[in-house]
Amino acid sequence: GRPQKHAEIVRRDPANEREAHERSVSSVVLCMASPVFKAMLSAGMEESRSRRIKVSRDIGTARQFDDFYSCLLPATAWTVSIHQENVDGILAFSDYYQVILLKLEFDRALCHFPPSVDRLVQAHKYGLSDQYKRCVAAVASDAGKPDLSVLKGHPSVLFDILKQMQNHFSDADEEKNKLDDIKALRPTLVEVRDRMRSRSGDRRRSRCGRSRSGDRKAYKAMDSVCSALR
Repeated sequence: GRPQKHAEIVRRDPANEREAHERSVSSVVLCMASPVFKAMLSAGMEESRSRRIKVSRDIGTARQFDDFYSCLLPATAWTVSIHQENVDGILAFSDYYQVILLKLEFDRALCHFPPSVDRLVQAHKYGLSDQYKRCVAAVASDAGKPDLSVLKGHPSVLFDILKQMQNHFSDADEEKNKLDDIKALRPTLVEVRDRMRSRSGDRRRSRCGRSRSGDRKAYKAMDSVCSALR
């Protein structure tokens, strides 16, 4: 059935289910912007009957939801200023509730922020293609040798950085310097490789687990890189 015009957003503390924040919202706006909200407010769902939507604190804060909701309202969306204090929260809510157009807008907006390893991880997590390419290029060419240890859980990102580093080779001296930078990554790459091998072994030992061909290829590729950097 057609959703009613109003609903209430209730944020709860996941530890004790205590109501921490509550506000009235337009269900029409939510349903037009987000397929997730539309499904929640459809006939037969608990949220449709109670007109209350519970939002976990794991997604973001009350202030971040208010910023996110302001981006959805026709009367206030154009007044929202994107800055360091609100970009992460709005992006997290827009990703969770699948507000695709808002994510695309933030993909463009983030290109005006300084690139970093943290921004690179964020772009990879939320599928921000333009921001991801920009951050990979910036991190790969950073003469300050940024700390890439946070990428141990993101082998595909490490691969992209390595490929980008190779693209920067232009003369013998620069090639040697870049090669030294790549070799410095070997301990991190070895740790990633060993984790991949451990996960693959766990799946083989499990009763129903199977190592996927994609996992085997990724492990072999990582192992080859580690061997080449000895």
